[in-house]
Amino acid sequence: MSLVLDIKKRYPGFMLDMQLEAGEERVALLGASGCGKSCTLRCIAGVETPDEGKIVVNGVTFFDSAAGINLSPQERKCALLFQNYQLFPNMTVADNVCAGVKDAGDAVARKRLAERYLGIFGLADFADRYPARLSGGQQQRVALARMVAAHPGIFMFDEPMSALDSYLKSALEQNMLDLFDVCNRTVIYVSHDIDEACRLCQRICVMHDGHVEEIDSIEDVVRRPQTLAALRLTGCKNTSRARKIGPEEVEALDWGMTFNVGREVPDNVAYLGIRASYFHVDNRAERGRNSYDLHVARVSDSRFERLVLLDVPRADAPTRLQWKVNKVGMPVDELPQAGETLRMHFDASRIHLVCR
Repeated sequence: MSLVLDIKKRYPGFMLDMQLEAGEERVALLGASGCGKSCTLRCIAGVETPDEGKIVVNGVTFFDSAAGINLSPQERKCALLFQNYQLFPNMTVADNVCAGVKDAGDAVARKRLAERYLGIFGLADFADRYPARLSGGQQQRVALARMVAAHPGIFMFDEPMSALDSYLKSALEQNMLDLFDVCNRTVIYVSHDIDEACRLCQRICVMHDGHVEEIDSIEDVVRRPQTLAALRLTGCKNTSRARKIGPEEVEALDWGMTFNVGREVPDNVAYLGIRASYFHVDNRAERGRNSYDLHVARVSDSRFERLVLLDVPRADAPTRLQWKVNKVGMPVDELPQAGETLRMHFDASRIHLVCR
């Protein structure tokens, strides 16, 4: 199973220029809203037509502008799951599951077929219900069963869990992993959530402004991002414009801070990034070598973490550094408090440098 994609499509004020190759694997399209993720899926499915280029799935040419080939959505046999699942409200669950199956047989055969695929997701007893009588999670599982029943050449998901609560989302992620285990297909998964992408996919394709910024394994994109877009999309809360000031030294222009990164700084370094959990208090550290006395401007708590906002030395800086502190097992009076000044140390090995 494979996908070869090389297309261009012009929209008002926006250009999708997308190249992607994938095998029998799960690839996440990660990017900010409006970067072209959903447009890419719609072009593969035939819902939208590129202006030029080529789309080939499992050796079948879906679209080729030069050869005049443009298969209909029905001919492409793609499975595309949207946020709202798009079940037919006037059809039973069984009929929804069989909607994309050719020659499903009479009513008895269709119900038996539907129950087979619904059983994968624990919904075999719901075949006679209508979508309105199902919860959001149940509707999603019906949509997944419909995808499997159609035996598509490629699976595509457009943020299918964005409307679900965290408990239901966790359970349904396991349903999707069950699906991936039994269906050896190319999977293209659109998401805003880096953690969701890491749990469900094997490679990450970072998109920005209609094109691919970088694509690599999850390990490499998260640990060794190559672009500012990848830094931010993989959860790095602290980024600054940067310039080289020494063989191993770099200046964070937006913060008024300099760092020794313990390795050669590229001549064309453009940005640096420090993740919110990658620095710590160290009162023994000598001030001035990756250590700064920073004022705590504000704190706010989640269940297990305290988010600490730290003022940076540059007085006109529009942002503050974000620092995450694990609250588990820590006495409340030992947590950072607003108004304190703390000596913060930044580990050289954990400072990301990117050149674009």
